[in-house]
Amino acid sequence: AFPVKVAHVSLHYIVFQYSGSSGSLLQESSVSRCSLFGNDHIKTFDDSFYNFAGDCSYLLAGDCHKRSFTLLGDYQDGEKIGFSVYLGEYFNVHFSLNGSVTQEDKRVSIPFASNGLFIEKEAGYYKMSSDEHGFVVKIDISGNIQIFLQEKYYNKTCGLCGNFNKFAEDDFRTQEGTLAGNSYDFANSWALRSENKWCKRVQTPSSMCNISSDIGVMEICQLLRTSLTFSRCHHLVDPEPYIHLCEEDICACTHSTNCHCSVFLDYARNCAHEGVILDGWPEESLCRPRCPVGMEYKECVSPCAKTCQSLNINEVCHGQCVDGCSCPEGKLLDGEHCIESSDCSCIHSGRHYPPGFTISRDCNSCICRRGIWICSNGECPGECSVTGQSHFKTFDNKYFTFSGICQYLFAKDCVENSFSVIIETVQCADDPDAVCTRSASVRIQDMDNSLIKMKHGGGISLNGQDIQIPLLQGALRIQHMMRTSVRLTYGEDLQIDWDGHGELLVKLSPVYTERMCGLCGNYNGNQGDDFLTPSGMVETLLEDFGNSWKLNADCQDLLKQDNDPCNLNPHLAKYAEESCSVLMSSVFEPCHREVSPIPYMKNCRFDVCSCSNGKDCLCSAIANYATACARKNVLVQWREPNLCPMTCPEGQIYRQCGTPCNQTCRSLSYPDEDCDEFCMEGCYCPPGHYLDESKECVPKFQCSCYYDGEIFQPEDVFSDHYTICYCENGLMHCSTNKAPGAFLPDVFADERPSARIKRSLTCRSPMETFICPANNPRAEGLECAKTCQNYDLECISHGCISGCLCPKGMVSRLNCVTGKQTFFLLPSLFPIDNLLADWKYVVMKHSTVTLWFMAGLKYIY
Repeated sequence: AFPVKVAHVSLHYIVFQYSGSSGSLLQESSVSRCSLFGNDHIKTFDDSFYNFAGDCSYLLAGDCHKRSFTLLGDYQDGEKIGFSVYLGEYFNVHFSLNGSVTQEDKRVSIPFASNGLFIEKEAGYYKMSSDEHGFVVKIDISGNIQIFLQEKYYNKTCGLCGNFNKFAEDDFRTQEGTLAGNSYDFANSWALRSENKWCKRVQTPSSMCNISSDIGVMEICQLLRTSLTFSRCHHLVDPEPYIHLCEEDICACTHSTNCHCSVFLDYARNCAHEGVILDGWPEESLCRPRCPVGMEYKECVSPCAKTCQSLNINEVCHGQCVDGCSCPEGKLLDGEHCIESSDCSCIHSGRHYPPGFTISRDCNSCICRRGIWICSNGECPGECSVTGQSHFKTFDNKYFTFSGICQYLFAKDCVENSFSVIIETVQCADDPDAVCTRSASVRIQDMDNSLIKMKHGGGISLNGQDIQIPLLQGALRIQHMMRTSVRLTYGEDLQIDWDGHGELLVKLSPVYTERMCGLCGNYNGNQGDDFLTPSGMVETLLEDFGNSWKLNADCQDLLKQDNDPCNLNPHLAKYAEESCSVLMSSVFEPCHREVSPIPYMKNCRFDVCSCSNGKDCLCSAIANYATACARKNVLVQWREPNLCPMTCPEGQIYRQCGTPCNQTCRSLSYPDEDCDEFCMEGCYCPPGHYLDESKECVPKFQCSCYYDGEIFQPEDVFSDHYTICYCENGLMHCSTNKAPGAFLPDVFADERPSARIKRSLTCRSPMETFICPANNPRAEGLECAKTCQNYDLECISHGCISGCLCPKGMVSRLNCVTGKQTFFLLPSLFPIDNLLADWKYVVMKHSTVTLWFMAGLKYIY
């Protein structure tokens, strides 16, 4: 055996530094190993052994030249409690020995990867590694820590693990550069205090234990020297330092018979690092290293554990075997447990699901079978959107912001020219630095190239004429969704949602795959070519791509946009950072795995810093992410009284997840069976109430009835020769008598009235009965009745409807009122000059109308 030099001796701790020929003990190796094992033992890279029980955070190792990374050991009251990794000055990860991991004070799950740092579980270890920085850290369930550094850090590291220069005698070099005389002076010098915690100096401990008093107890430690199992490694790893540490542990041990085992374990691991596997050493030493419940320790196991997820993969495992924990033969690791293969769970978005569980994924369903998802293989629709201040998401999920001001081709079927969508962007009136989407226009080829314009505020025009909705015309369907929101569908392959305030969503069926062009990209599943221009070139600069889809040559090109408006508005930057962070908080955490919050966080900061009233833009930005989550069936209750509360009109209530389907009085008579029951945040009528023609919530018994092309008021009654009907709860109730003429005088027995002259017997005053004339197919009836909402809109009649109408010169608003009492409320999005131009014809047409501008709102009386 090589001679051992005792550098410092005390009754409680011993420091060993051994010397000899460098051919065995200090041999060259591509990776050097430092270990912290047992209660307080430390072995340096250069094979010095000492004890230290700290009470602070201490530098263990790191890049002490370029400061690219730092590894810290965290102690409390003499015990190891954690481990920390710092990459540069701004990124840090903290690992607690209880298995929890935090990054910048936020708890993260394992496996974890960021900034080139990987944290995973391997053979019962927690493993932290960075190929870029050249280190690996392994921590077992007992808190033993191993640190491996690549050869490139030779003589470039420092801390409790020494300086890695193949020279053990200078391992006790302090942070000040001097050589300490004992381990505690050395280790205390590497304490690193934090902003709110000062490190107290740990004093050298004392003990009355006499390790020579009971030689028989120490015989177990001599196995390291005498056993044939351990002797196979003596030529590479000297057992003498370990024997002394073993005797020290037994001397201090009062409660267990395995106090020597941490020393034996580190000796076996040191031998394995040198290439010698000590098979059978646990049985020889009566030790059994700790493992998670259900797993067993083996001297040599594959670093690639057999898991439920690897069951169906022909995995090629790289790396030598390691000592560690594995499942018993025939079982597989599933999360933290060893189970039979038939009981394997499946993973989705970081969560485990039991066998037989079914989930929905986009438009497909998947069922868990033996650790894998078996899914239907239907093609899913593509979605392109513009939200907030010109934030785009293409059909292939590429995110970008383009702040050009013009008319742009948003999306077009460039193969068959079946449809196109055009957006108009303008400067927001209240935010001169911000760009808003003012309107969206849809041109449909099969409708004689009809142009449908969806305006700010939810108004709709068809070929230049303002129209009322709902509109059903062939395959075209336009209907109100919520407040100013409008949905346009054409057949089963095209759906367009417009919220009336600048947010647009185009949803296409897979039949349009590889047929699209415009700002939404080409819908081919490849983000890399989304910046395709009309000329067929893929642009690298966002500005060049956006300008290429400009439809008006007179508009100026966007030359260079500021990617971070917070630089221009530093007074809003801090508010934006703090307020938008709610997207990264635990409130939205259930959605993070379904929809990445990163692009929405970026958009939120952009909008808040661009917005004159940051709070208004904040609410819209958060709502955009919540809506994206809802599309993935993740509902997040994020609104609070002090965070973007939603106020509803009188008589309506807020629902986070409601459906706009069949919520009107008309739907009681004609339910919309084709309406998709989807989730939509907004204001709804209370249960049992429905929206009437005046957009007021009324109980069912106040709803009008729609029957046979006519509208009847509650309690209206009509009869013909065979039938009598009455309106109740929004539905016509009719009875038929088999005896003709039972309800009408005999004079009418031979003259059955036409359906068009059925008569409502009563109309509430001052309403008047109107019967559609049979000889005038162009007559307009109740379908074109004037209300305060449609006072100046063109009516497209698809057939005259008889019913109760207000007298000429009056309009319907709960009751009949004069035109002078009609009012409009216009949102203040656009500059006043534009507004005056838009409404000039109103003032000219109605001399009694007065235009007011006050408190940022525009009222017309």
